[in-house]
Amino acid sequence: MINIVRSPQAPKSLDNAGIRKYLDELEAYKNDQQLPPEQQTLKKPKCHESYRNTDLFEAFDDCFFKKCYLTEEAFFTSWAMDVEHFVPQNEKPELKYIWSNLYPASHDANMMKPRNTPDGGYLNPCEPIDDVENDLLYFFDYENDAVHFEAVDPSNKKATNTAKLLQKLHNGDSEETHRKTAELRNAIHKRFIRILELIIEWRQAREVSERHAEFEAARKLKALLSRKASFTMLMRSIKAVRDLPSEFFD
Repeated sequence: MINIVRSPQAPKSLDNAGIRKYLDELEAYKNDQQLPPEQQTLKKPKCHESYRNTDLFEAFDDCFFKKCYLTEEAFFTSWAMDVEHFVPQNEKPELKYIWSNLYPASHDANMMKPRNTPDGGYLNPCEPIDDVENDLLYFFDYENDAVHFEAVDPSNKKATNTAKLLQKLHNGDSEETHRKTAELRNAIHKRFIRILELIIEWRQAREVSERHAEFEAARKLKALLSRKASFTMLMRSIKAVRDLPSEFFD
């Protein structure tokens, strides 16, 4: 996961008459539920307005770099992903159409994420107080075909919950889900190998002063290690990558 600066301006499609009517009715329903059962008169409202609209996915493209916010898998467009609710709809239906609660997630990640928030919650990459890049440890164990996450501070409940979730999304938690997540781990492995190859090319070019080859390898490395690239934090956790000059990181 990477820290995200979300646009403060919500997509216009999230503010239409149908959605406003639903939110008003939902508020009235919540107030009605505070009354004794015999005095309650309202049914829980429903709204079939879609949040899968062009301006929402364009906003996702800009803010989240067309990546799943959980696995950092990059897509050609955010349209290829699900719209995930950070706080599940069953917990807070009033947040169903709220921009700050909507996130792009791969279909598999969205389906595997529990529908109930654990005690303490998760780190929110859009909240400045939740530093997902520094509150978690990242490690790709290519020899054992596994991806590992851990909270830097075990007492940070949000971080421990998030590490546990990411562990599940990358490795599965059963034989079936382990197979289901194999394609994701394979994509991470390919990126891992390509970055190591480029580091070798870059260092060899430096040693023999082949300026053009050095420049070319450096440019490719910077692109693959960018915050806009797939699996940023996992790739930046590689020992050989951590030894690169700071100029390689945006």
